[in-house]
Amino acid sequence: MCGPSNEDECAAAHARLFSPTLVRAVLRWLGRLGVPLCHRGDVAGQVWLDAWESWPRFDPKRGRPERWLNAITVHVASHYHERAQHRREELVDLIEALDPAPDAADVMECDNIRTSTIDAVNELDPELRFVLVAHDLNGVSMAKIAEDAGLPLSTLYKRRAKAIDALRDAIRLREAREISAYGVTL
Repeated sequence: MCGPSNEDECAAAHARLFSPTLVRAVLRWLGRLGVPLCHRGDVAGQVWLDAWESWPRFDPKRGRPERWLNAITVHVASHYHERAQHRREELVDLIEALDPAPDAADVMECDNIRTSTIDAVNELDPELRFVLVAHDLNGVSMAKIAEDAGLPLSTLYKRRAKAIDALRDAIRLREAREISAYGVTL
């Protein structure tokens, strides 16, 4: 026990124990004891907390402070593994999350596609464009469009199908023009 008679020995043990080399040693020991890298910092913190709390009971005459700290590390690691067997969540290594925000090239490409599609829609025949814009872009039901336009529902469905085909053709034609403008051959 660290009492008044052992003050010099306790001070020397304290200086040896709380040195940067032993901090690294604890992390190495935890690695050898099978604690995953992503949890070593937390488990090492528990080791140092336990060491600090039990420091008044440390007796330098019974052994070196490194061996005492190693025993605490083994004890904490065994409790870590014991608790790991009862965990419900799966422990994984650190995951690098991708930034969900698009980068500048993606934004430019998206804007280019959007502009090209709007231009292609504007090139459609007005009757076809009306049905396509009202139903697909504005979300108006086909029955409501038929009622407002005074047309049979089947006619509007046929116009919408023609509008979609015409839009696909217009977009393909635009892409072919862009490819030929850049001199790229397929």
